[in-house]
Amino acid sequence: MRIYWVVFATILFLVSFTSVSALSVAVHVPEKYADVLAGERFYFEVDVKYPENQDRKDLRLEYEILNEEGDLVAQSKVLKAIETQASFIDFIVIPENADSGLYLIKVIIRDYDLLSEEVEASFHVIGGDEKIRLYFLILLGVIIFVGALVVVNIVLSRRRQ
Repeated sequence: MRIYWVVFATILFLVSFTSVSALSVAVHVPEKYADVLAGERFYFEVDVKYPENQDRKDLRLEYEILNEEGDLVAQSKVLKAIETQASFIDFIVIPENADSGLYLIKVIIRDYDLLSEEVEASFHVIGGDEKIRLYFLILLGVIIFVGALVVVNIVLSRRRQ
């Protein structure tokens, strides 16, 4: 009778054995791109560690940019072949009409089976209106500087006469 219980427990153990994935994903925003202007490329780094995968495997990566309210602003999908680990830099273009504020980059990794992993990182967008204001202030500063040089030149040329 005991042998039947041992066989039954062994079969139950083997049937109920579930596959566990050791996939590890991280997204990192380089300091240079923590603040990005609307309308420009936003670069980020993705690290994938998949130690149980010994062969090259295609993984689908989905990039989503979300604003503070959680609304989708931009998205991109790519296909990457990964072995045990990979690290790469990718980009997505921030729309020109994006408002200033805190945004999230969400990276979703899927295969063609049940594997699914999702990570996020935050960054700031400087809106298009602020970019125009910044250019205006720079231009105004240059005009004032050139005007001051002209006035100094006129004053110095009159003293020489």
